Amino acid sequence: MRLQRRSLQGHEIAAELDLEAIEAKLRERLGEIAAEIEELTKPPENASGISFGKRIGDGTSQAIDRFADVGVAQEIEPLKERIERALVKLKDGTYGTCDTCGKQIAAGRLIAAPESALCIDCARNAR
Repeated sequence: MRLQRRSLQGHEIAAELDLEAIEAKLRERLGEIAAEIEELTKPPENASGISFGKRIGDGTSQAIDRFADVGVAQEIEPLKERIERALVKLKDGTYGTCDTCGKQIAAGRLIAAPESALCIDCARNAR
């Protein structure tokens, strides 16, 4: 991969970034996450045959599993949103610019986490 100099919204970014490859990777990951969320949140197929009572049984176990699945889906939703944001930034030419402070995001951070919309300092402060 060659060092490329790109101008994004007035910022010169010197980085080993292949924006087409990054976009393809982000789109692929977005598809995977969307499918995972859909699978985790789809209604149970045989829910009408489940009975819930005071004893732990199939119905109770399935309900607990369902709560866990929905919880996992809620945990990965923010990653989906970050990927969608990165794709918007790629489209409008602001990819690589921090949403908070407007400074350049380090190329290494974008390579490691291409969905990053914040520089490392702003990401630390956001926690």
